[in-house]
Amino acid sequence: MTQTSQPRREFHSGRGKKTFDRIPGGFYLVGALVILFEVVTLGAVGLTLAVGDPSDNGASPDKESRRVEVTYIATGDHPSVNLTVGEANGGQEPHEIVILPYRKTVELAAGADFHLDVSSREDQEGGTLTCTVLVGGKVVRQAHSTPDSPSATCAGSTADAPQRGIPVPTLTPGASPLPEERRLTGTVKVPDYPGEGSPVIGTVTDSSLEYAELGGTWDRSKTLDPVFDGFTRKQEGRQRALVKSTQVDEDIMAAAGGTGELRGVAGAVMDERRRYEYPRDQAILVDVASKPLKVDGHDAWLLVSEIHFHKRGVPSTMDLNAVLVVDTGRARPSVLWVVLPETNKKLWPDLNTLVASVQVR
Repeated sequence: MTQTSQPRREFHSGRGKKTFDRIPGGFYLVGALVILFEVVTLGAVGLTLAVGDPSDNGASPDKESRRVEVTYIATGDHPSVNLTVGEANGGQEPHEIVILPYRKTVELAAGADFHLDVSSREDQEGGTLTCTVLVGGKVVRQAHSTPDSPSATCAGSTADAPQRGIPVPTLTPGASPLPEERRLTGTVKVPDYPGEGSPVIGTVTDSSLEYAELGGTWDRSKTLDPVFDGFTRKQEGRQRALVKSTQVDEDIMAAAGGTGELRGVAGAVMDERRRYEYPRDQAILVDVASKPLKVDGHDAWLLVSEIHFHKRGVPSTMDLNAVLVVDTGRARPSVLWVVLPETNKKLWPDLNTLVASVQVR
C-alpha cells in the first residue's frame, strides 16, 4: 500500500525570529536622520578648517614670522665713506655718504638676507675699512678692505651661525666732528692776526692787480695756465699754503647772479674753492669776516672763512681762506685767493700783509 507523504510542519519559537524582523519600522527613519546630521556636521567643520575664519584674515600671533635684531656697523680710519645697507633681496638704502663710525639696528624676519657695503670715497683712498653685522648681538659677518679692493662687503642671512672669536668693533670716531655751517649776512671786521709773518721779497702783477710776493718758507710766484688751473698766478707755501690770483670767470659771475655785486661774487668764489679744493660734502664753511674795502680807490670786498674738513693724509683739519674781489674797471672783477692752514698759524699774519699790499694796475 502506497503511503502518501504529507507536508512537514515547521515550528518557530520567538527566539528564532530574525533580528530585523523584531525592530519596529520607525527606528529606520530615526537612524537615517542621525547619520545625515553627522555627515553634514563633519563636512561643515572640514570646510571651516580649509577656508579659515574670515575674521582673522588667516593671521594669528603663532603664524606671524619671527623677527630678529640686526645691527650694521662700519668702522675704519677714514672720516667718511660710501655706504649701502639693507636686505639683499630688496629694501636697501641707496648709496650714501656717512661719517664713521656708523651703527644702525633694525629688525628683519628670521632667515632674511642682509647686505652691508662700505667703500672708500674717491678723494680718500688707502687705509682700512671694516664692515660688521650682528644678529641678536653676536657677530655673524665681518670683512675688511684690502689694497686691491677699497671696499668691505658683508652679506649673509640672519639664520647664519655666529662667528666665534670676533669681537664687536669699538666705535671710536675716525675724526673729530665738523662744526655747523655759518655764513655771515652782516659786516664783520677782519681780525688782525698777530705775529711777524713772512718777509716781502717783491711784488706780483697779475689780472690788473699788484700785490706782495712773500719770502721765507714760500716758493717763488709762478704763472699758471687758466684753462687747466683756473688761475693765472700762484705762490705755494709750506703745508698747502697758497696765494692765487686771476680775473673772475663768467661761470662764477653767473653763480653770483650776474650783477657784479662784489659781496655776492666773493661768496661765489669761496663756494667754488670749497667745491673743488676740499672733500666733497665734507667741508664746512664758517665765515669769520666780511667787509667792503677800498683798494687804490676801487671798490672791493674781503671775505674770510674757516673751512673745516677731514682729508686722509692731510694733518690740517681747518684752513683759513680769504677771498678779495676788486672792481678794477674791467668787464669782470679780479680776485686774490689766500689759503693758510691751521697747522702753520705762523703764516696767518701773511693775510694782513697781502691784503694791505694790493693795488690796481
